[in-house]
Amino acid sequence: MGYKPKLKTYLVKFDEGHEFHGAEARLSGMPYGEWEEATGADGGAGDKNGADSIKRFVDHLVSWNLDGPDDQPLPTTLNALKTVDKDLIAALNNAWFNALIGVHKDDPLPESS
Repeated sequence: MGYKPKLKTYLVKFDEGHEFHGAEARLSGMPYGEWEEATGADGGAGDKNGADSIKRFVDHLVSWNLDGPDDQPLPTTLNALKTVDKDLIAALNNAWFNALIGVHKDDPLPESS
């Protein structure tokens, strides 16, 4: 029997002092073919706009700790996501994608940056 790989699950959260400290989301990874499609590494255009990227984010969203205005947990649906501050959603999405591609927040930038 061979090795049976599983998709990773990523916990996205923000450090103390960050504007969105306290917000957390768990998202599943993606198979390599989907990653190629999302990034355009397959020769295509990749996720062409924010809507494509957010749709992919919701498709991989496993859980989050966000509450709605009624202090009830928000479901992990596109409709619920549409009620959340756009900057928070962008930050969660960007942090998830950076985790997928292996960018670590503590990696130093090259001297040429």
